[in-house]
Amino acid sequence: MKRKIKIFLLMSLILTTVFSFGCGGRELESASITRDDARTGGSLSFVYNKDTRKIYVGGEGEVIQYSSANDALGFEEGCRVGLKITAPDEELDLSTATLEMNDIKYSMGNFLEKINDKPQRFFNIYPAVSKQDDTVEFSITWQEKTKEQKYKLIIASGTKFMNKDGEIE
Repeated sequence: MKRKIKIFLLMSLILTTVFSFGCGGRELESASITRDDARTGGSLSFVYNKDTRKIYVGGEGEVIQYSSANDALGFEEGCRVGLKITAPDEELDLSTATLEMNDIKYSMGNFLEKINDKPQRFFNIYPAVSKQDDTVEFSITWQEKTKEQKYKLIIASGTKFMNKDGEIE
């Protein structure tokens, strides 16, 4: 009888673990995404579908402004769209978070914004976009043993781009 109870308890523990954490990592809610506070790229239409993890920016006749190089933010000149990305509202160890964009992997949560040297639950990214490169994909893993989340920034059809001289293309 004691052996059956032990087996039952062990099986219950295993099943609870599998259903709680899954086989390939725990699935988290999608991040919250808004435009960055400075509205890098200009005043543009913005729609984020949290279910599909797709971000739509711009629209017919709207113009993405040209940005000068910014060493502090680590980007070269060109048309950019600023996004503010906030971690899901869950208890997470963000020191293990990773971000991958343009074949560059940022790890150890080093990309998270800091206030008074304390890492926050959000970060800003400034993907470069153009007529030829009107989509940008990036992925985030918020914590070890959680599933990677893939996101896609899409520049809406009809959006125009400003060049270095201020001309609209």
